[in-house]
Amino acid sequence: MAKRSLITMPQGPDAVFTAREAAKYLRLALPTFYRYLWEGKIPTSKIGGRYRFKKAMLDRWLGKKPEGEEVSGRNKLVGIVSAIKRDVIMAQVNLDVGENKITAVITRDALDALGLKVGDRAVALVKATEVMVIKEM
Repeated sequence: MAKRSLITMPQGPDAVFTAREAAKYLRLALPTFYRYLWEGKIPTSKIGGRYRFKKAMLDRWLGKKPEGEEVSGRNKLVGIVSAIKRDVIMAQVNLDVGENKITAVITRDALDALGLKVGDRAVALVKATEVMVIKEM
């Protein structure tokens, strides 16, 4: 029975692959991988005369979202903290987002962990499970 060589894949978002490791990661046959490489379809760089591939670039080529960016940009509203009301357990944070105002109720522990204060720049993340109330003028 033939022995299969085991390739230990680099781990983490900053991992750098050899050509063989990158082909395995992309689940491509090595000749197909090299053909894509020579056609300029796969992003690469050379280190010491050898091709090297960053995991983050291969993930982008695959259409995967980078770690920590699982949320789309349209769900993020950047604003300035205009007011904070603290209670023992909960806190109310008001954000000015352009002409709009957003009020979020979060735990006091979360407020303390974020270290938010009036005047800070913050991001409101809108989740689809929440309900917004709008009154037409």
